[in-house]
Amino acid sequence: MKDNITYSETFYSGQGEGHFIGEPSLWVRFFLCNLQCDGFGQDHPTKPDTWDLPYETVDISHIKVVEDLPVFEKGCDSSYTWAKKFKHLMRTKDVSGLVDELEALLPGGKFKHPVTGLESHMVFTGGEPMLNQEAIVAIMKEFEIRDNVPKFVTVETNGTRKIKPILKEYITEYAQMEHNGDMGSYQWLWSISPKLWSTAGEKAKKAIKPEVIASYINAADYMWCNTQLKFVVNGSQESWDEVADIEKQVHDLISELDPDCYAWPVTWIMGVGGTLEGLKVTEATIANECLQRGYRYTSRVHVHIYGNQIGT
Repeated sequence: MKDNITYSETFYSGQGEGHFIGEPSLWVRFFLCNLQCDGFGQDHPTKPDTWDLPYETVDISHIKVVEDLPVFEKGCDSSYTWAKKFKHLMRTKDVSGLVDELEALLPGGKFKHPVTGLESHMVFTGGEPMLNQEAIVAIMKEFEIRDNVPKFVTVETNGTRKIKPILKEYITEYAQMEHNGDMGSYQWLWSISPKLWSTAGEKAKKAIKPEVIASYINAADYMWCNTQLKFVVNGSQESWDEVADIEKQVHDLISELDPDCYAWPVTWIMGVGGTLEGLKVTEATIANECLQRGYRYTSRVHVHIYGNQIGT
């Protein structure tokens, strides 16, 4: 891999979505993504000629650091992690320097809290972190060198990039580590968020890769490794139909690859909304619909607490 890693931010905050909601988490958000999701929050997500995209028009002449950017109400709420317009605000460090920065954010510099013993989680997000698989491995190995390996790791991905041998091999190594004498206590979570045509405006041919999603899950076929599918829906019938179709394709492929797979994914649903005001428009209706359809609903807790500000 390259000696230096380009990223938009690091921060320490509670997990706001899905399986580990509320868990103290250390985040690195990589720069670059292969999708744009400009349809999020739009009145007509599948009609590009109607889109309003604040990230394209925002004046950043006075912005010196990424944390000073506003939260975008429409389009991808983390467009600053991939749009070339914001590249000059990104940071670049070598692996050692980046891990120094990450450890400085942890209480006592360790994943295990010095007072309560609670384990903080490590979260790789983006952008699209699976564009940075070598960097993920390098960061984890640097934590190993420092005898400070996170017991819990989450990779938040759109599920379109194939897993490389270097990462697949590392996950197997990670599973075999001991934690306080307990073998197999390290846990890896694939948090996979396929982007729907009906909500994100990304065409299925580009954004929906069931075979890639199934390969992640198959690679993670151990009791210590969890997977979750996390969909953003806008309440339209089209969005619910897309969720059901993708779920079926993924389940069929998993069964084909390994009928005895342990890592069957749990499906979570979120409402559209990059800001608290936007989220409130859809949240209650979609949460109630989840109950009827047999899905788990996850709010975006960080939006409620911090307004989805960068660094939270």
